Amino acid sequence: MPEPRHARRVDHHYLTDHAYVDSSRLGARIAIYDYQSPKIDLEDEVRIACGPVQGLRVLDVGSGNGRHGRTLTHAGAHVLATDLSKGMLDSVEGVWARAQSDAEALPVATGSVDRVLAAHMLYHLRHPQRAIEEFARVLNADGRLIVTSNTESHLIEARLLWDELLDNYGLDTANSDLSLMNLELPTDRLLADVQQHFVDVDYHLLSSSIILTEPAALANYAASTTAAITTNELGYDLLPAFGERIREHIECDGEYRLTTQVILITATAKRTSIVSE
Repeated sequence: MPEPRHARRVDHHYLTDHAYVDSSRLGARIAIYDYQSPKIDLEDEVRIACGPVQGLRVLDVGSGNGRHGRTLTHAGAHVLATDLSKGMLDSVEGVWARAQSDAEALPVATGSVDRVLAAHMLYHLRHPQRAIEEFARVLNADGRLIVTSNTESHLIEARLLWDELLDNYGLDTANSDLSLMNLELPTDRLLADVQQHFVDVDYHLLSSSIILTEPAALANYAASTTAAITTNELGYDLLPAFGERIREHIECDGEYRLTTQVILITATAKRTSIVSE
């Protein structure tokens, strides 16, 4: 019997063979934050949330290009980077350890790490709650989990513009493969999943804006997404129209302003009755 179809953004083969075969698409998306004002230093926010890490063992799950792991290594941590994609791991620079791994089955001993970082990765999983259970398993009794994710307000202006174009072409705006941003894990469900496995859960929102006076950065962002890949495969190239709509906004208002909002969650005191040895 064939496997059931999964949304591309949580499909392992698509993620490793296309979306994250290397760090180039991720780089195009990160580049848009060069235009963020006021600038949020997410790497530093994560470092602060981790607390002092000198000599501590940190597991960076879904490490991507290693930007957070580098910061924590410089702060004195012993970092193990794991990612489903070998291509992403190959892009990680530095001498710290790395391992190709599924976040739902970590190759790490129970109670063996001091911090687990899951930065912008849980929405790529079919079963994020299983990964959070794994995070609780590998953390020691005094350990801390740090999670970041985009909220439903993140880049909402561009997402609404993209959805208008989908609607104009008669495409399904409810199809997650066509959405400009990964919305597979809503914020309330993410918090509930963390609270299922940890007693003390706190969070804060990091909110800012991206201000563009040229459409190129946002057009490049869109071109790197699953939405652009999928609509192209269906025979629709939305990117020229998307870029033109951004340019119209800039010509009218002098700029195109986007909301950015990230939730940063810290969790301690794992619920030991749930975590299995």
